[in-house]
Amino acid sequence: MDDKDPMKKLAEQLRCPSGHQAETIADNMFKSNHNMIQETIQTLALENQSVILEIGFGNGKHIAQLLDISPNIKYYGIEISEAMHNLAIYHNQSAVESDRAYFEKVDGSGLLPFSDNQFTHIFSVNTLYFWPDIDLSLREIYRTLQDEGQLVLTFVEKEFGVKLPFTQHGFSLYTDDEIANYLHQIGFEDIQSMTYTDDTTSKDGTPVKRTFLTVYAVKSERD
Repeated sequence: MDDKDPMKKLAEQLRCPSGHQAETIADNMFKSNHNMIQETIQTLALENQSVILEIGFGNGKHIAQLLDISPNIKYYGIEISEAMHNLAIYHNQSAVESDRAYFEKVDGSGLLPFSDNQFTHIFSVNTLYFWPDIDLSLREIYRTLQDEGQLVLTFVEKEFGVKLPFTQHGFSLYTDDEIANYLHQIGFEDIQSMTYTDDTTSKDGTPVKRTFLTVYAVKSERD
């Protein structure tokens, strides 16, 4: 008999979808995250030669939209979920075969398996709650960004997030000021925060009016 708290089980699936529920969980996340993804893409301001890294790509159904912006954009993505890794490759097979999209499964420690100064843009939607060491993760992002490279992080507002029943299990929630302070200490500049509200369905199936944040920052240019 499986007597685990259903909200704890949901939280575990949101962190790392697995098993027979993985594809359904991923589709639900893609739908509920739609507005967050769209605002993130708009904030990124991608250009012709952009080299993108996404941390936590889910099922990858949004990636074609990114690649359609310019034929010279290259996309890299990392995930801790093997199920999501496989789904993203399936949904973006032609981009993988043409060397425009690369997907890698990682251990979730925060260390990035990429070179210094590799990316022009790095972004993540609804994943920073699960980073075990946010300072390490942001320093790795800084390291792998090019000078004047852009970072965009999108996540639910802390005051909203703490009211959700599943966030009591393994979620670390942040305000935009807390994230901005981490970024400033690491050396990011031009830090900006945008607040949005939308009507969506929570990950537990409940209709909610959600407040989410998008934080933008630029890697400082070296002297």
